[in-house]
Parts: sequence; C-alpha cells; structure tokens
Amino acid sequence: MKGLKKVALASAIAAVSAGAQAELKALDDSTMGEMTGQAGLTIDLETKWSISEFMYKDAGSVLITGIEHGGNTAATDYDGSGTAIQNSSYLDNIRMTIDVAGAGAVDGGGTLGTVPYTTYDNKLNYGFSEIGQLSGYVGFEEANTSASAGAYAAAAASNFDSASSEYAEGKKTFGDGDLVIHWGFTDAFAAGGGLQAYKNGTGWDGSAMAGSLNNVEYGVARDVATRSVDFNFSIDAIGITDSSYVQGTNVSYDASGNLNEWESTAFTTGTDADASDTILISQLDIRGYLGPADLHIENNGNGFGGNTGSGDADSKIYWDSYFRITDLDIYIDIAGLYLGDVQFHNDRGDTTGLNTTTDVSGNTVGAHSFGFAHSKRTIYAVKDTVVRLDSDANVNGSGNPEDFVDGLALNTEFKGDIDIGSLSFGDTGDSIGEIYMTDVYSDTRWTISAN
Repeated sequence: MKGLKKVALASAIAAVSAGAQAELKALDDSTMGEMTGQAGLTIDLETKWSISEFMYKDAGSVLITGIEHGGNTAATDYDGSGTAIQNSSYLDNIRMTIDVAGAGAVDGGGTLGTVPYTTYDNKLNYGFSEIGQLSGYVGFEEANTSASAGAYAAAAASNFDSASSEYAEGKKTFGDGDLVIHWGFTDAFAAGGGLQAYKNGTGWDGSAMAGSLNNVEYGVARDVATRSVDFNFSIDAIGITDSSYVQGTNVSYDASGNLNEWESTAFTTGTDADASDTILISQLDIRGYLGPADLHIENNGNGFGGNTGSGDADSKIYWDSYFRITDLDIYIDIAGLYLGDVQFHNDRGDTTGLNTTTDVSGNTVGAHSFGFAHSKRTIYAVKDTVVRLDSDANVNGSGNPEDFVDGLALNTEFKGDIDIGSLSFGDTGDSIGEIYMTDVYSDTRWTISAN
C-alpha cells in the first residue's frame, strides 16, 4: 500500500539483521514503493474517549464508572532538537490499512537490489511483517553490497535478526475474500523527533543524538520504534448494586474531579456511604505502548462444521495484538489487595511471540516479538453444541430434560513476561515484595450462551 511507505521504512529500524552494532541504510521512496505497492485503503487515526458510567442491568446491576482511553501524557518524547516534550492526550500515530485478499494472482512486483520478486493479492502484511520484509535486505546491504544475487536473495529471505538470534515474520497468506485490517505506525520515529528528524540527522533516543538514518544503531532504533504508540487506559471503579439503583444516580464529582460515591472509599476513608452497592475494583490505571494489531475475518461461508448443520462456524474472526504495559496499578477493593508497578512485556527467556515464520532452511520457527507481549483471540458462533439441563422433562418437545442451544466461542492465547513491582494489603502501603514471571503462556477457551 502506498500508505505503508513510511511504515515499512520506519519498521526497518526496529529489526536490522546486522546486529546491535550495525547501521541502517535509508531506502529511497522508489524502493519502498516497489515493496509496498499493492492497492488498499489507508487510514491515519488519533482518538480519545471517555464514558462516565456504563451499566449492565439484570435485576441488580453491574456498574463501571470513569472509563477513559487516550495517550500516555506521562511518557516522554523528543523533538528534532532533543528537547523533551509532553505526549499528546490522544491515542495517535496509528495507521490502519484495510485489504480484501484475492485468489493468489500476481499483484505487481519489482526488484530488491538485483533480485526480482513478485507480490500476490492474497499475501498481506500481518503482525511485524513489515520488519520481516526489510530486515534481511538491510542486513545484507550493510554486510556486503557486492555479493552475488544468490547470496543477496538468501539474506533477504532469511528475515534473521542477529541481535536477538531470532527471525521476524513474513507476509501472511489469506483465503480468497478474507478481510484483513492491520494497525501499525504512522511514523515509527515519532518518539525520537519524527522521520524528518532522522532524515536530517537530528533524531534523538532520549540519552544522546542518534544522528541520521545512515548511522542509527540497532539498540537506539529499537528503543525509539517500540515507543511509537503510547496509550493510557483508566477506570475509576467497577462494582455491583442492588435493584434500587437508578442510572446515573451516583455519578457526581467533587471539586477535584473525583467521583463522589464511586471513587473507592474502602481504602481512603474506611467508611461506606451507601450499603446498597459494593465496589469490586477501583483506581485502575494502565500505561504502555502498542505494537501492531490485526483483525482477520474469514470468508468461508455461513455454514457450521463444514455444512449447514451443527458445530463451529466455518467463518471465524481472529484478533491478534502486540502490547507492552509499563505501569499498571489497581485496587481490588473487595479482597483488600493493591497491585502496583505491574508490567507486561517479553524481554526475558523465550522472546518469540505466538506467530510463526520460516528460517533460511524452510523450518517453522517462532517469530520475534521485539519485546512486546502477544495476545490472540478467535471468535466464532457455535450451533446446537451447548447442553442446557432443565427440570422440565419436555423442555425441547422430545420428552428429554435437556436442550442444545447456540452460543459464542471465544478462544484466547497469551505469551510474555509479567512483573509485579508492589503487592500490599489495605491502605498501609507496605509491600510484601516483588514478583517476576518469565515465559508465561496461557490458552483458554470460552463458550458463552444464555441460561
């Protein structure tokens, strides 16, 4: 896509395969156009939003108050002169691309150095694939620009990052008619002054001038690129109320802007202004950085289990995201527990994500996560697969005390490291110590249906 020209160039700095002491070489616009030339829709995004109160009402109610989402103003970026600047309150610097895959027809091509290549209408960017496309190419150019075409092709195909001894992702092949929405960076250099600053030699990594695109070292480049999209998400309180609660009744604020009733009182005053409701958690604040994210919707028809009968839906929704949480704080009021300085990342142990790629020998290997935790979700309908028991012996007209109902399947995977910097009880502030969990992996499957 034309809109990915800057993204592809920017992504290269996060994965140069020549190692931590290597330098990146700038690629000209014509080269980038050849590498990202397929058609599609590109949208640049900046947003912030808030909800004073969200309520789910059954007989009683579940309440969530004070929801806010935007940029992390506590993070530090730098302008082109190296001056620290306050980040925007907007969640910004996000580029969204939308594609519908084809049947695998040739969709353009060009040459990568001296080696011709072909693009196809069903191979699209996914995850860190922009890095995968460029890491081998940049590394080869740095190592030996006069090598043979065969050596060049091998280096470009390897997607190998020698700084981490891991392989980056390549493009992903999709089914004919599949819808793919990919979120990446508008400018991956934003945290260091922007692409233009690196072009004119005034890029900044937070400690020293990084110079121009011609001499950016791997470590500096990665630090800048992984801070490109900062975010902040917060919730004042989540709780439950009895059936007498009326929407909006308790959403009022004091002179300091805090919720009068639904800012946690359990730890701050030890009193309860209203015994008809109970706060479960409060003062949730999450800050960090977003990596690439993808929404993939399959085009496999409307059947279930390969036909129109029962089972899992043939068409599924896949949601894939990389993220890095640098600071999470939360009071779990109902348990009297405070968690602070919690981090999610993937810097220790196995630093590959959940996706796979191929190495230079064609073997399937884990794809590099570039320090981000990785989460994947699969969402689809299930038909006539959930058993519901009932005391009524004729619940389904067959004389049997059971019924098969439809539902929603939600499968989730997670891989990364988790750190808990502070764990304390009540409002004493006395932490029992720090907790570090390395190579955490979970695979959880949910089926949700009506009672």
